[in-house]
Amino acid sequence: MPGREGCRYKRNGEKALLWAFLLAVAGSPSWALAQRAKPFYEGKTIQMLVSAGPGGTTDISARLVGRHLGKHIPGNPSLIVQNMPGAGGLVAANHVYNVAKPDGLTILAVSRANYLDQMGGRPEVKSDFRKFGWIGSFNKAPMMAACRTDTEYKSIAAMRAAKTPARFGQSGTGSIGYVFANVISKIFDLKIKNVTGFGSGREIDLGMERGEADCRATSDITVIRSPWNRWVRENYVTFVLQQGPEKSRWLPPVPTVAELAPAEAEPTVKLMDIVLAYTEFDRPYAAPPGLPKERLQILRESFDRMLRDPEFTADAKKLLDWDGAAYLSGEQLQIKIETTISQPADVIKRVKEILEQS
Repeated sequence: MPGREGCRYKRNGEKALLWAFLLAVAGSPSWALAQRAKPFYEGKTIQMLVSAGPGGTTDISARLVGRHLGKHIPGNPSLIVQNMPGAGGLVAANHVYNVAKPDGLTILAVSRANYLDQMGGRPEVKSDFRKFGWIGSFNKAPMMAACRTDTEYKSIAAMRAAKTPARFGQSGTGSIGYVFANVISKIFDLKIKNVTGFGSGREIDLGMERGEADCRATSDITVIRSPWNRWVRENYVTFVLQQGPEKSRWLPPVPTVAELAPAEAEPTVKLMDIVLAYTEFDRPYAAPPGLPKERLQILRESFDRMLRDPEFTADAKKLLDWDGAAYLSGEQLQIKIETTISQPADVIKRVKEILEQS
């Protein structure tokens, strides 16, 4: 039988072999992979900030994403949706750009036309939209303009002939309504009055009902929600124009910009592709700049999986009439934003001229 001393040496030798084995495994790729196997988002909460007030389509779509995105992110984090309206979406954009940590735990439901504020050189812009981590977008939503039927503004010709400029309700100078109203006023030589300061699209609707605004420029898809669906039934509003070039499936027969635009306005009509680029990415989502590439990729891939989820598609069809066909991946949206903003100086000058109209 081995002596006490031999047993001790044997045990020490076994320990040494065990430690050598553990050190070898710890240094192997498989061990490192195992250590990273726990998803980053497990047990965490993502805050989704909405750049508009409650009740509008930006808010509706953000809450839709908030209900579905977490189950497609590895680790299944919770999502909390919080409204942060102001300055047509710039308050939330500036906060995410300058204050939110680039750790993947903050997402912004972007006001899609805010990039134009940057192009226009607005001092309120404290962010570079090209540097956000763009996650993706779904739906296309071209623009339209409608006015209360009890006003004289029943057509573009009537608006041009009116002695008093039509009042367009707006949330801010960076809002999609403000941009489109100014584009059409430039193309058709209209005098309009933008009434800014409404906190959300729903507040603009209420302002029209209270007589604080005559007209509204917004996405064609707006007509599927209240009170627009009721307004259409009751002939409360008259649609005077739609963006085009294709006719909207949601609107009654109404002419497009191209159908009515005079020949001398052709340069401005062509400029619409830049100024109204946001209609190609109706519901964009972004993360703060500086987010590690691997986490941005997780969010992008998860967003793509969500868009293919039949449950999400069914809800999006019901709430936003989205048919699942129109979307941009994070990579596509990143390129779209960067190329749209990075224009030659002469184009930027013309964009500013449109945005600076009152």
